[in-house]
Amino acid sequence: MNIRQIKEQITCLDYLGKPLKKTRAGWYVYRCPWKEDKNPSLNVTPNGKVWKDLSTGATGGIIELVQTCLNTKDLSRVCAEFSSSSFSQPRIIDNEKKEEVVEGTAFHTFNLVPLQSRGLYAYLTQRCINTHIAQQFLQEARYSFQPRDDGKFLYALAYPNEKGGCELRSEFYKGGTSPKGITTHLGQENAPTVVFEGFLDMLSWVTMTGKVKHNLVVMNSVVNKEETVDMLRSISGTIYLCLDNDKAGEEATAFIKNALPSAIDYRSHYADHKDVNEFLCSKRKG
Repeated sequence: MNIRQIKEQITCLDYLGKPLKKTRAGWYVYRCPWKEDKNPSLNVTPNGKVWKDLSTGATGGIIELVQTCLNTKDLSRVCAEFSSSSFSQPRIIDNEKKEEVVEGTAFHTFNLVPLQSRGLYAYLTQRCINTHIAQQFLQEARYSFQPRDDGKFLYALAYPNEKGGCELRSEFYKGGTSPKGITTHLGQENAPTVVFEGFLDMLSWVTMTGKVKHNLVVMNSVVNKEETVDMLRSISGTIYLCLDNDKAGEEATAFIKNALPSAIDYRSHYADHKDVNEFLCSKRKG
């Protein structure tokens, strides 16, 4: 697509995906993808042609929106964003409850296919994760929130849980489908079990070890801590807890250790980093 085609065929609503709400005046409300935006300040006109950041007064159309999201003035990068028949991820991020951004009932269409999109491989590389390892665990979700007849869809990494739902991740998006649940990979006999909050941390761990050497448990959200404890009670052998170094990770770690005192809090090994993935990236990029 060239710039003229983008302006004619793509609206800000197409690019941003499902809005948080609609005002009485008909404007659509989003969180600004390019900054922390706890009080949603990005408004889009009913026809999707114009956006305005109420916190700064910045405004524009689809081209300026993409430039701001990508932090670039390079129009060739804007065109590259729409270079295939399907453009990439929705730009909605709920910074308060990221796991609840998308519920299964919100999708109009939802399909899982083998991981193949270049944008998702680029995202994994950006997160320093070995893509060959990622292929062992991930699929690709292709979906839309409303009926479309233009063949376009949104896509994200898809990591299934054991209840039939899955976690969805991309560079600008974090969500999932219902039902929520944990995911386990317990095929390593006599090996320790390592517990993670999210699958990107699990993939980071396997990237660092070179292959799957441990039994792996992914909570997919700290809200699944009780389910995690119930599952871990059946595990024999050493259990390592590799949760995040933040308040939620601290509380979830304490909860699990209270129920299973022999579990080992492993977070001191990456104490200067938020999580395992950040630790991996610091080593690879340092």
